[in-house]
Amino acid sequence: MIIKQFPDKDQFRILAGQNNVIPVCVEILADTETPVSLLKKIYNNKGPVFLFESVEGGERWGRYSFLSASARFHIRVYQEFVEIQNKGCVSKIPHNGDPLAVLRDFMSRFNPADMPELPRFWGGMVGYLAYEMVSFIEAVPNQWPKEKPLANFIVPDELLIFDNIRNTLLCVVITFLDEDRENNQKTDQAVEKVFKSAKIRIQSMLQAINGQLPGNNDCVNQKEYVLTPQQEPDTYRSYVKRIKEYILAGDVIQTVISQPFVCEELPDLWELYRAQRFINPSPYLYFMHIDDVALVGSSPETMVRLENGIATLRPIAGTRPRGKNEQEDRMLADELLADEKERAEHLMLVDLGRNDLGRVAEVGTVQVTDLMVVERYSHVMHLVSNICCDLRSDCDAWDLLAATFPAGTLSGAPKVRAMEIIAELEKEPRGPYGGAVGYISFHGNMDMAITIRTACIENGRLTVRAGAGIVADSDPERERVETVNKAMAIQKALELLQGEKKR
Repeated sequence: MIIKQFPDKDQFRILAGQNNVIPVCVEILADTETPVSLLKKIYNNKGPVFLFESVEGGERWGRYSFLSASARFHIRVYQEFVEIQNKGCVSKIPHNGDPLAVLRDFMSRFNPADMPELPRFWGGMVGYLAYEMVSFIEAVPNQWPKEKPLANFIVPDELLIFDNIRNTLLCVVITFLDEDRENNQKTDQAVEKVFKSAKIRIQSMLQAINGQLPGNNDCVNQKEYVLTPQQEPDTYRSYVKRIKEYILAGDVIQTVISQPFVCEELPDLWELYRAQRFINPSPYLYFMHIDDVALVGSSPETMVRLENGIATLRPIAGTRPRGKNEQEDRMLADELLADEKERAEHLMLVDLGRNDLGRVAEVGTVQVTDLMVVERYSHVMHLVSNICCDLRSDCDAWDLLAATFPAGTLSGAPKVRAMEIIAELEKEPRGPYGGAVGYISFHGNMDMAITIRTACIENGRLTVRAGAGIVADSDPERERVETVNKAMAIQKALELLQGEKKR
């Protein structure tokens, strides 16, 4: 059932006189669909595809979900160059150690229309940055192989925006006039041809949405999905002890050390996402498959957000498991709030976040609006704070990303020395873990989650990394157990899949 269509042909022609990126939209009633059912209809087990959802405070669904399985541009960052793919045309641009400058230049070509009828995000770069991207920002050792992208983004030309309050769906075709007009002609006829082509594509989108939901194969697979630590307990404990020696020597105050967990059997990724969003609803829920890397995640933590000139960080530090009942849950929350070690560690990371934002903030605007609030998730509870500032007028999303990446809660303090210790002890690249996943919009807004509580599927292996922040009085075994507890959210999702197969 179509509710409205916009812009019309005349409005499109007017917008084309001022802008070179214009969305063409149809809004339909979608009360028989969910974002997950739509993902099933458009995902064919290969990329590019993404779905972004959100559960606020672990309880309320965010208003909008965004998904797409169509890319106009594909951007890959390698060690020495940035590759930009536009349909069949591929350009390789040397970045001379500053790939973010190339990405900024790429996005500067777009002059998007202002569309008040649409949510704050209706198009831009969507993807992820590996933790090792930091080597372009700070002098940190990098063992990343040259043949693999350190960051991978797409720019969709078709987008579905699901309104979870109104149960409506926006089908959006994003037109790129500089590329879509034949020989870049600026005549009314050329513009009208682009508009008509967009309307035809919307009809194809509607046909796919109205199609039958592909069937499942639940009763055949008898595999067991088990996350297995890839380190002996003594190895992780030895890393904790080594970091404490560095702390005693005055090298560092805190370092976040992680360990990998691997599941040798691959589940159906769509089913894994369903289980993940049920088991661990979080502010950042994402399903992303680009090239040969898929990310299925439920991250609780903002890496960095920029909206209309306001930059925000939400550091999470301090963890307890959830209680078996309400009384035990309250007791554990009170214990967390009273724990001097957890409070000191959290305050240190709040200071680190304030300093990071201070690099790009208008003078005097950095403020902590929430301090050490307990937020509860499916298997753990955390201490969370909120830090914000006004972004300086001479800075943009790329400056903000460089100032804050990677998050202090996934590296440590001082940040550079902590990352040097991480490189020494972990020995292998982290990849997406500890990096960022999200979007930078055509209008310069940004919303990036820290890539944690995430299954990374690559080369037939499912890997989960989890870490703990090590400080002077850390207990090695307790920190190791914390990493196991953090990985349990994905293990529980895998177990839910096993239960489905056995019924």
